[in-house]
Amino acid sequence: MPSEHEIDLDPEEQAILRAWRLLVSKHYLEDIQHLQGNPGIIHGFEIAHRLVCDYEDLRMSFHLNPTRFHELGHQVMREQFDENMVRMRPIIRVVELDEDYHRRIDTLRMRDRNKVVSITVKINDISPSYGWVQEAVYECKRCKEQTTMKQRRARERESPSHCETCFARLLKRLDMEEEPYSVRPPRPQFVMSTEHSNYEDVQDIQMCQAVFSEEGELLHVSQEDEMVGVVSDDLVGELEKGSCARVNGIVRVEPFPNRTFSKDTRRVLSLQVLSVEVLEGEA
Repeated sequence: MPSEHEIDLDPEEQAILRAWRLLVSKHYLEDIQHLQGNPGIIHGFEIAHRLVCDYEDLRMSFHLNPTRFHELGHQVMREQFDENMVRMRPIIRVVELDEDYHRRIDTLRMRDRNKVVSITVKINDISPSYGWVQEAVYECKRCKEQTTMKQRRARERESPSHCETCFARLLKRLDMEEEPYSVRPPRPQFVMSTEHSNYEDVQDIQMCQAVFSEEGELLHVSQEDEMVGVVSDDLVGELEKGSCARVNGIVRVEPFPNRTFSKDTRRVLSLQVLSVEVLEGEA
């Protein structure tokens, strides 16, 4: 079933959607049908990177814009879940990344932000699970119109500057079709709807570089090369402290954890974890 938002996509994204539909129908349609009646809330689909590379549009999207790659993939998965009357929410987990994505923590730099990497690590520590507001829904106190705004984790929550509906009514009363420079929008009067906002379960993990031999034997763990990662949804509660894993994710930039003032420009790298492949070996 085509998405109601598909008309807003450019031709490149339409091509990515078509490739996603081909991949899902060829490899995962039967798995989706078997989920009918499953009482779970979230289902993580592990998709081998080699399958993604069979479709040029998907391969390039995963490499150049992994965030949009996953958004479009989730859209296609949700379409198939709806068609097959599966009430669970799908999560795409790309695994077995090519060696071109393999990196070490000590080689990551700010220029690597927003890139996909795959690193072998030991999990040093895991925080308690918590949630954050992915999308905040605001309701105008005047007209009750709702506005949805995407948020960023560990950042100040953003709210609308004005209500578009109330502003349009103001222009209509002033008999103006377009917004003149001298007319300012009404002062915002919003309240956030906690019931309708979207939340995500997450955990922070502290990890350090681990080195394995070609035979899969753990050779070395570097306590000096550490990094923070964030796991979400079905991965929350699945990792164990002290275990080793290949962690695949997107390099992100976060504020310095011990900053002493709000506009501190210092930043550190973190990893938005996309998938985890647990390895044998403990240090």
